[in-house]
Amino acid sequence: MNDRHGFDPRATARVETMGRADARAAGLDFTADAAAYLKQVYAYLALSMVFGVIGGWMGMHSPFALQNPMLVSFIGLGAVILASFVRNTATLLLAASALGFSAGPIIAYYVGAGMSHIVGQAAFMTGAAFGGLSMYALTTKRDLSMLGGMLMAGVIVLIVGGLLNAFLFQSGAMQFAMAAMGAVIFSGIIVWETQQLKNQPWAIPPGSAALSMYINLFNLFISLLQILGIMGGDD
Repeated sequence: MNDRHGFDPRATARVETMGRADARAAGLDFTADAAAYLKQVYAYLALSMVFGVIGGWMGMHSPFALQNPMLVSFIGLGAVILASFVRNTATLLLAASALGFSAGPIIAYYVGAGMSHIVGQAAFMTGAAFGGLSMYALTTKRDLSMLGGMLMAGVIVLIVGGLLNAFLFQSGAMQFAMAAMGAVIFSGIIVWETQQLKNQPWAIPPGSAALSMYINLFNLFISLLQILGIMGGDD
């Protein structure tokens, strides 16, 4: 049975059985329903990452993106908003591609400055952090639900601080501080959100959950890229 948003709201019996077996093999403590649900979320997330990488490659080589980085950032934001209201696989992949495309000029800048290794380091650190944070969220007995409000407040601070620094202060020190804060906040959101998905499977469609997780990963990658760039001598 498909839900009204276009995502499959239930795994098949075979996927549920596989999810339960995988969870037990990994020593994880959650229901078969949650295991099946998380399998779908991570499958959508993996597909989104593929489209995001393709979009990033296109953004790196697009004259339009390189000449209009702010505009393509707003295009990426618009695609995310669209995917939040029109929930289906097509809009999910469109948002993933658009966000990747918006990151293209940023990546191209570092590559052009001879700092392509920093891009690789940021990508590796993002993947490693995601794996570690996800495992912690799936295995910890601590209730992390109380972190939600603080993390959302932190996101608002990041947005306001980023805008102030971009248009008013233009401070390298403040940029570094905001990037470090962003890395911490989005790492926290990954842990918090993963536990929520584990404890409340099917509360939201798996594609929508994957989009939210993809946005967290995207922002964590950008934060790490900025930190490594500044530490590497890029002002």
